[in-house]
Amino acid sequence: MSTKLDFLIDFLIDFLIDFLSKVFSQMPKNPKGGKPHTYTHASFVLFFVIVLYKRIHTFKGMEKYAKVHFKQFGFPCAPCRKTIRRRFMELPEVLQFLIPHIAIHCRALNFSTFGFSFAFIDKSVFRAKGGTWHKNDMKIGRVPHPSIDTEGSWAKSAYHGWRFGYGLHIICNQLRFPICAWVTTACVKDHSLVEQLLAYLNQYIGILVGDRGYFALRTMKKIYQKWGILMHTPNISENEVQIAKDWFKKIYNDLVKTVQARWLYKQRKPSIEPVFALIKELFDLEGKAELPYQKLKYVQPFLMTATLTVQLLMYDNFLNHRDLGNTEPFFATFR
Repeated sequence: MSTKLDFLIDFLIDFLIDFLSKVFSQMPKNPKGGKPHTYTHASFVLFFVIVLYKRIHTFKGMEKYAKVHFKQFGFPCAPCRKTIRRRFMELPEVLQFLIPHIAIHCRALNFSTFGFSFAFIDKSVFRAKGGTWHKNDMKIGRVPHPSIDTEGSWAKSAYHGWRFGYGLHIICNQLRFPICAWVTTACVKDHSLVEQLLAYLNQYIGILVGDRGYFALRTMKKIYQKWGILMHTPNISENEVQIAKDWFKKIYNDLVKTVQARWLYKQRKPSIEPVFALIKELFDLEGKAELPYQKLKYVQPFLMTATLTVQLLMYDNFLNHRDLGNTEPFFATFR
């Protein structure tokens, strides 16, 4: 006989699968056709949300979990390890579409909570599994220990100093709701991801606020010309951005001098920093904790799924009139 907890789990899973299916219905169809998936995108995405939250990181462990719980996800049968691995590797491409379209769906549901006419962008570096690869060794191509993840790289944070690992790039709204994400090795320049992150959201955002890492006039000018989006970074000295003949430099300087722009920049840190803090808390990545995977092809789906998890958590909290950052009710169901 089903317990009350079993009922709650089934109800929440059915609800989330239905929600994800609605968002996935907007996904462009493959023009070449092909055999349809035995397991839907929505069901498999939610499967990964739950197993990764439960700290099941091996494909063998995921296969074992699926054999017991496959019916909860609407799977016709338990997927094999090969299928689980293949679908895990497909996650970055799938979630690159899904995360911003969830944001668009939520924006239409309630603009005051999920709107993003102005948004905030940042990158957080997560420590690579297996220790650090020091720069002197990197220069000469020497790997002192086989446990080191050689695809990790170094990046400097204003708050944490130098870190070796991978960068999670996120754009969120003022209420800390993630609206898009991507993962790279840590050394990738912050501003180089702006166009990619805005691919599905450019018609909704007017001003994008970032720290000094996003001050790149060529990129800023390009997205303004392409989509009409103004990037706002900290006040830069007039030696760096002179009000010269270049029309965009004048637009930028006029923007950063306004009271509204100064207020907006003050909202950046309390808006986006808690998103990374929440991901680290939920997936045991706080402090000096290392990622559970090595290599970009595994780290990417893991951190993208972590970002999606925060979206689903906040969506559920909104519907149930709870604080958006409340983690207890949502995850208590799956424990």
